[in-house]
Amino acid sequence: MSVGTMKYQVLHILSQNLNNPQPQLVNSSDIANQLKLSLLETQRLLKVMNNMGVIESNMDLQLSLITRKGLQYLNREITL
Repeated sequence: MSVGTMKYQVLHILSQNLNNPQPQLVNSSDIANQLKLSLLETQRLLKVMNNMGVIESNMDLQLSLITRKGLQYLNREITL
């Protein structure tokens, strides 16, 4: 799976969390399980995405949420 596809899938997972009445931070291990990646691989990906500003993660990359920039990125990918 390409890095671009993995980024898109992470954003999709985090955006689905917004459908909850009270969205919570998403645990990295839950993302790793859905992507069928190791936790270390997932955290590396989350670090890159956090640096891009499309997600926001805590210091140890255990909890994440999508940002407005991430939603815009996701919407742009869907329309292509």
